[in-house]
Amino acid sequence: MISALIAIGGTTTRRAFRGFLTLATLVGVLQGIALATLVPVLLSLYRNDAGAAWYWLAVLGLLAAAGGTLLARVTMWGFHLAMDVIVAMHRRIGQRLVELPIGWFTPATTGRTSHVAVRGTMFVAQTAMDILVPLTLHIVTPLTVAVATCFYDWRMGLALLAAAPVIWLSATIAGRRNGAAERRIHDAAAATNTRLLEFAEKQLTLRAAGIEGTAYTPLDDAIDEQRRAGRRALWSSVLGLVLQGLVVQTAFGAAVALGVYLTVHGAADPVHVVALIGLCAQFTGPLKILAELGTALRRSAVEVGAVRDLVELDGLPEPATPSPVPPRHDIEFHDVTFGYGHGHGHGNGAGAGAGAGHEQRGAAPVLSGLSLTVPHGSMVALVGPSGSGKTTLTRLIARFWDVQDGAVTLGGTDVRELATDDLMAQLSLVFQDVYLFDDTLEANIRLGNPEATEEQVRQAAEFAAVTEIAERLPDGWQSTVGEGGRALSGGERQRVSIARALVKNAPVVLFDEATAALDPTTEAVVAESIRLLAGRATVLVIAHSLTTVAQADSIAFLDGGAVVEHGTHEDLLERNGRYAQFWRSREGETPLRAPVHTPAAES
Repeated sequence: MISALIAIGGTTTRRAFRGFLTLATLVGVLQGIALATLVPVLLSLYRNDAGAAWYWLAVLGLLAAAGGTLLARVTMWGFHLAMDVIVAMHRRIGQRLVELPIGWFTPATTGRTSHVAVRGTMFVAQTAMDILVPLTLHIVTPLTVAVATCFYDWRMGLALLAAAPVIWLSATIAGRRNGAAERRIHDAAAATNTRLLEFAEKQLTLRAAGIEGTAYTPLDDAIDEQRRAGRRALWSSVLGLVLQGLVVQTAFGAAVALGVYLTVHGAADPVHVVALIGLCAQFTGPLKILAELGTALRRSAVEVGAVRDLVELDGLPEPATPSPVPPRHDIEFHDVTFGYGHGHGHGNGAGAGAGAGHEQRGAAPVLSGLSLTVPHGSMVALVGPSGSGKTTLTRLIARFWDVQDGAVTLGGTDVRELATDDLMAQLSLVFQDVYLFDDTLEANIRLGNPEATEEQVRQAAEFAAVTEIAERLPDGWQSTVGEGGRALSGGERQRVSIARALVKNAPVVLFDEATAALDPTTEAVVAESIRLLAGRATVLVIAHSLTTVAQADSIAFLDGGAVVEHGTHEDLLERNGRYAQFWRSREGETPLRAPVHTPAAES
């Protein structure tokens, strides 16, 4: 637990925790010695020795005052230490999230991250302020009492010391059982949180499927599992408390029996034994709730451990000496092999479970020995069945993940040798999943290039057919689009996303089904804009639109994680292979449209 808190707070908190626990231990020792002074106080009163009684009462008062003062000090120290760790935790989580590969972020991982951040804050504060100090006191104080008892009667003192390991063992057994139960609760709660977010975000899909109210089976199952985990944890806690109480009471009973035995056989003074029995009660009192504190500590350890695991996730490996940005922008895939969930270089499961749009995942590689060249300034279209690896290719260029074998190069430089900021500055990404921020229409476009002039923003908007959206909205370019762009239709959000990528004016543009949500007229306009980009950028586009595909300089047909055909539109049709079959099937569904030239495009 302490190591987890130090890992979260950083090495600067190590010394603070060492001083904090040292002071808490000192408070426990003072409390134990103060309790031990009750024996001479009682004996003095029994012997009617007022002077000795007042002396020991004064000692008791001084010890109690010193212990109380230090207890207040260590409590405040725990509060400030908790705040420092929480601030460091939030800062490190934020830092780690921007360093993780984009592919790590899925609904499941973001849901769990939210769960960890919220509960982690609570449990970090609780651990430092409400658990560590009481736990330290309830261990150190009884041990001090046991040691002090040895000075009054070595036999009863040794009996208490002998009972200490048994009590500790029972507390450890109970704590481990409770810790396992708490881990199950943590996992179940995180799963419920993810399902709840999914339930809230996907209401349109759920209602369209006829799922009304809260009748969403995955969420119901998650809640039921959390309830079962909570019930098991409750029983585990009760059994642990019973075991702990039984062992502590047995130890106290054994100490009392020993005292009675010594008294009956004349080996100890009755009054002395009675006073020691009272002291033994102070030994067992704190230990009665040791299991409860241990359970709380293990519960916190689960949550704090989850925070530590998050902040210690490996981000994208950054080169020690980044290569300079290449002057040309051809893209090459050299014998690339890649599969999701194979631990491809990010450590700690950073890539495990991450999604890739609609691509299939599993134990088998998504890409297997794939090689492809996208020449500088050209436009290459990727086509093929779902799961063939098209989306994965675009993600690997942007280093959402790293390849397992082979290499992806930009201008002859391995993308892993470029600084992440330098790489992303070379890329404009337009993917099917579009998110707009709760800001103005213009601000969402300008996000691609905050330094863009108004003319550049307007030109990009014209290319992407966003101007008519601005003309329709009540406040024009300053209209707020709502969280996620809810004020716009799916096609309109996609057009804004395209404008955002265009205004960035990056030398490499990656389109993944960028025209999927557009109406036929707008799709033709955007397809022409994509074609115009090929004259000043390297363009890799995934599209089912025949207009877009036919305009490409070359077309790569993917299947089974490899390029099975590559050539121009005309050449591939003449081969009468897989691409020709694709073309004929699509042409029967959607007639080929001629590119539509707009004034903005011609400018």
